[in-house]
Amino acid sequence: MLRSGSELRLLARWIPFRRTPFDWLIVLFLATAWVGYWAAYDQVTAWNKVWLIVLAVLLYYVLAGQPRERLEGICIFLFCIGVGVSIYFFLTHDFVALPRRVELVNRIGRWLMEVRPGAGWTPIHPNHVGGVVAITIPFILYPARKLLKRGNRLSVFFYALTVLGLGVALFATMMVTSRGIIMAIASALGIWIIWWVVSLLRNKLRIRRERVFPTLVLVYLSALVLFLYAGPANLGYSDSGQSDFGTGSRAELLARSIYLTVDFPFTGGGLGAFPGLYSYYMLGLPFFNVPNSHNLFLDVAIEQGLPGGLSFLSIFLMSIWFSASAVAKTDSPGNHMFAWLTHSALIIAFVHGLVDDYLYLGIGTLLCLVLAGLSMTLQPAMERAATHKSLRFHRLVVLPLIGFLILNFSTVRSTGSANLGAVQMAKVELAGFPTGKWTEPSILPKLEQANVSFQSALEADPTNRTANHRLGLIAMLRGDYSSAVLYLEKAHQEAPNHRGIIKALGYSYAWLGDIEEASLFLGKIPEARHELGVYSWWWETQGRPDLSEKATLMLSRLDSTSQ
Repeated sequence: MLRSGSELRLLARWIPFRRTPFDWLIVLFLATAWVGYWAAYDQVTAWNKVWLIVLAVLLYYVLAGQPRERLEGICIFLFCIGVGVSIYFFLTHDFVALPRRVELVNRIGRWLMEVRPGAGWTPIHPNHVGGVVAITIPFILYPARKLLKRGNRLSVFFYALTVLGLGVALFATMMVTSRGIIMAIASALGIWIIWWVVSLLRNKLRIRRERVFPTLVLVYLSALVLFLYAGPANLGYSDSGQSDFGTGSRAELLARSIYLTVDFPFTGGGLGAFPGLYSYYMLGLPFFNVPNSHNLFLDVAIEQGLPGGLSFLSIFLMSIWFSASAVAKTDSPGNHMFAWLTHSALIIAFVHGLVDDYLYLGIGTLLCLVLAGLSMTLQPAMERAATHKSLRFHRLVVLPLIGFLILNFSTVRSTGSANLGAVQMAKVELAGFPTGKWTEPSILPKLEQANVSFQSALEADPTNRTANHRLGLIAMLRGDYSSAVLYLEKAHQEAPNHRGIIKALGYSYAWLGDIEEASLFLGKIPEARHELGVYSWWWETQGRPDLSEKATLMLSRLDSTSQ
C-alpha cells in the first residue's frame, strides 16, 4: 500500500496543472459553487455563474503555471483588459440617467454622449469600471521596464500605445468618481510606507523583512477593516437605491446581509440569489433593491455558504501574504517590480472588495482568482514545501472541526434543517422573482417540505431564528396571524434588528387588530404607509373588509404618530 506522499505524487502526474498551496481551498471553493447552483432559486442565472467560476479556476491554474518569461505578455493582456473596460465605459454610460458626483464630470460625460456612436450595449457600473482599471492597468509597468530600454522602433510604438492607454484609463478613473477606488489606492500607498519603515529599521533592529513585512501588512489590513466599518462605511448615500429602506450605508447593508449567511451557512442561498433573498426576506419587497451586498467576501459566503466564503477569503489573504513575502525576499529589480505590482493589486482588490463587488458579479467573476494565480508565479521554489505544509494544516483544521460538530450536534442539526428549509422555501416563493407582487396562499402545498424541515429544526433547537422566521411567514400566508406572532416573536428575540422580522411581526399584529403593538414595529418601516394604503384596497378585493378596515386604522395611526 502506497504512502500518502507517494499517492499524491502519482496523482499529480495525471493533473495537467501545476500544484499550488491553494489546491484544497480551490477544490472547496469550486465544490461549494456547484452546491450553490443546486440551492439557487433561479437555475438559469446560477448555471451561467457556476461556469464562470469554473473558468475562473481554470484561469487561476493557467496563470499559476506560467514561467517568468511569459509574464510580460500576461501583463500586456491585463493592461488591454483595463483599457478595453475604460473604452466600454465611455461608449455605454448614461451620464444623464446616472450622473456622477462631480458636475464637471457630468458635463464632460454629456458631451461624450453627444459625439460617441450608439453602441446599444449593457453598461457597467462606474465603480466596477474603476475597480477593474485599478487592478489591471499598473501591470503595464513590468514589460515597459524592459521594452523601453531597447530604444528601437518597436519600443517607440509600444511607448506611444502605452501612454495612450494610460491616458484613457486615467481619464476613466477620473470620470467614475469612485470614493471606494480612491480609498483602495490610498490603502495600497500605505503599504509602501510600511515597507519604507521596515526597510529603514532592518539593520537597526536586525529584523527579517520576509517575516515582519507580511505580518504588518495583515495587521494593517485588519485595522483598516475596523476603521472602514466604524467610520466611512457608516455614511449614507443618496444614490444607493436604499433611501426608503434605511440609511443606504455600506455598514447597514453589511449588517443586514450577514443574516443571510446565518440562514444558509452550509449550502449558501444559491449562485446569483442575493438580490431576491435580500429583497424578499430582509426588506419584504417583491422587487429587486440591490444587486449584491457591496462586499466581495460576504457575497461569496451568502451564495456559496460559509465553507465557500471562508475558502475564498483564505485564498485572498494567503495571496497577499505570499506576494508580501516575495517583495521582501526578491533581489532582482524586475522580479521585485512584478511582486510589488501583484501585491499592490491584491491590496486594492481586497480593500475595494469591502465596499464593492465586481469580482463576483456577472462577467467580472472570471477575474476573481486572477491575482491569486499571479501570486503563485512569484515564488516557484516554495511550491513543494508550501503544499505539504498546506496538507498538514488542513489536518490540523479538520480534526478540531469534527470535534466541534460532535459536541454541538443538536445546534448543527437544527441549523442544517433550517438551512434546507430556507432553500426549499426560496425555490417556491422566489420562482420567477421579481414578480412585483407578494406570494399568495395557493403556494402553501408546495411549502410543505420546507415546513417539515423547519419543524425538525425547532425540535433540535426551539430558538432557531431562521426556522421561527420562516414558519412565521408561512403562518401569515395561511392567515393564521396568532401563530405567526408566536413564531416571529421568538425570532425577534434572537435578532432584534432583523428588518424582515420586524416588518412581518408588525403586519401580523396589525391583522390581529393590535394597533398599539403593530405601531411599535411598523413605525420603523418607512414604506409601511404606502403599503398599508395598497392593503386597504387589496383586502377589500379579496373579500376581507375586516382586514381592509384594520389596514386603514393602522395607516391613520402611523400618520398621527409621524406628525
